[in-house]
Amino acid sequence: MSSSFSVERFESCVYGEKPDEAIAQLSELGALLEERPSVDLLTLMAPSNAWPRLSRSWLLERFAGRMAAAIVALVGDTGFTLTDERFRHLTASRSLIQHMLGAAPLKNADHVARQFLPIVAEDGTVQLPVTDAIRRLNIVCNAESRLPLDYSACMRADPIPALNLAISIAGEMLPGSAEAHRNREALLEWLDKALDDQSDLRDIEMHPLLSTYMHCTYAEIEHRHAIKRSINKLVRKTFAGTELADLDPALTASRRANRARPLMLVVLEAFTDGHSIMRTHSRTLSAARVHFDVVAMCLPNAIGDLGREVFTRVIELHEDQGFVPMLAAIREFAESECPNVLYMPSVGMSVLTISVSNLRLAPLQIAGLGHPATTHSECIDYVSVEDDFVGDPGCFSEALLRLPKDGQPYRPSPFMKPVRPRKKQASGRIDIAVAATLMKLSPSFLKACRNISERSNTPVYFHFLTSGANAVTLLHLAKVARGAWSAANGTVVPHQPYMDYINYLNDMDMFLSPFPFGNTNGIVDAFTVGLPGICKTGREVFERIDGAMFMRAYMPGWMVADTVEEYVEAAVRLANNHEEREALRSYMLEKNVVQRFFEGRPEVFGEMVLDLVKEQRIKTA
Repeated sequence: MSSSFSVERFESCVYGEKPDEAIAQLSELGALLEERPSVDLLTLMAPSNAWPRLSRSWLLERFAGRMAAAIVALVGDTGFTLTDERFRHLTASRSLIQHMLGAAPLKNADHVARQFLPIVAEDGTVQLPVTDAIRRLNIVCNAESRLPLDYSACMRADPIPALNLAISIAGEMLPGSAEAHRNREALLEWLDKALDDQSDLRDIEMHPLLSTYMHCTYAEIEHRHAIKRSINKLVRKTFAGTELADLDPALTASRRANRARPLMLVVLEAFTDGHSIMRTHSRTLSAARVHFDVVAMCLPNAIGDLGREVFTRVIELHEDQGFVPMLAAIREFAESECPNVLYMPSVGMSVLTISVSNLRLAPLQIAGLGHPATTHSECIDYVSVEDDFVGDPGCFSEALLRLPKDGQPYRPSPFMKPVRPRKKQASGRIDIAVAATLMKLSPSFLKACRNISERSNTPVYFHFLTSGANAVTLLHLAKVARGAWSAANGTVVPHQPYMDYINYLNDMDMFLSPFPFGNTNGIVDAFTVGLPGICKTGREVFERIDGAMFMRAYMPGWMVADTVEEYVEAAVRLANNHEEREALRSYMLEKNVVQRFFEGRPEVFGEMVLDLVKEQRIKTA
């Protein structure tokens, strides 16, 4: 797309007192980043004529600093009225603003936001310095803020902007600094109670709420998923006033009993040909067709050609009709066809699956662990999970459909091509790959990386192979990373085409799996090129997967750590023992250990679900 955005034009609008044009420029930058996530930000700023030439990193920091200063000047100017229309456009750009502030030298806008803090009297009454103070805080506060912001007081003064601010910060994809991470975790606990007092979803921004449901999994507090109960309760309250009521499976038991083949309704949120969930869940669904008619319902862009081959039938939903009609279409299908089973390979990456998980559409409702975490929904009866992935069953609100550890074999990426010969990146150092989406880069993991760097006798260099970010978010991540170690110790690598990423992995010496939330397909990709690595285990399923996969591939037990200290020690050992590391690599390639992930009995899932269907029939007979 062609864009008229530039730093200079945005500044001229802000400092020339043209707030509507400035807000439109922010929207245009957001649209540009959505269209071209990896756009070179320096092309959006006039080149510097300074000599000697300034470094790229300095110029990028200058970009963020100028943008942040202008944003703060715009929102901090009480001389312009923050109308409903202006506020709506600014909240649409809130995530961009929060990351731009986080990437800037100060990391936050506290120096300006402080003037908008509510004043709480001894009797608990709240006064605002200006009438739209909470709205302005809603725009310029981010997780990196150090302000003593009393969200309860903000709620008493202006509830909806205050609540949406808390949701947006709690749901941010990038964990940020250690202090920002703690702020987000504290907000999860506060929101768990605050959402309980809401009557419906009408005034809540849905995308941030979805992000909160999804990204609470990446927190490190024990009750990280508790907020899902409040979100689910709120979804159910909202449905109560619509035609999206539960179906009563008992009323249609006879129709299901008389069907020649049982029906499995599968609601998908992401099943494109190269997507991780397609790779991990397609073979079990395909094999289930031996026993079931397997019908998928999803948006057209949520499924690829290979995915369509998995199902008996694919019914496309149409987003342009509106969200409620999409849900109604799923409910209408369930009402007319009476499925025996509702199955979702993943829950939490779309508002659609969160909503469906809070409806009773079939007598048996199962969630897969494409996004590996409990749903805390009273409408989900089981989660399907391989036995060696379980960890502590107490981490689940659902009953467990425990597949054998070979009961969900994966599918190789359809984009895999021959890997080019390995070439060493640089001599005299150990190149360490970290293939992880942004939300997995927790402060505790980054601290472990720093400890590995400090303890290693051989210099180490971290390569963060990221996905799910645009150029501004990566700028924020780079600043967070520099706070964890010096710039000489690592680099942030933007999203790459699949084979470029695989060849990049092939040139590494080792990899680290992040924690507490580990990897699945990242481990498959690393093992494909024979790259040895270190992982950490724990009690949650998303902590257990890594260690179980290492054991399936017959990796040495010391490569699976129980504690952070063991993790650091194991990483230092692998980095500093060239012969051991190369012997592991040779073994992994010669034995083709990655093949272990593609072997198994995909038919077991369908057989076990069929047994549950038969049990349901007996109960209702």
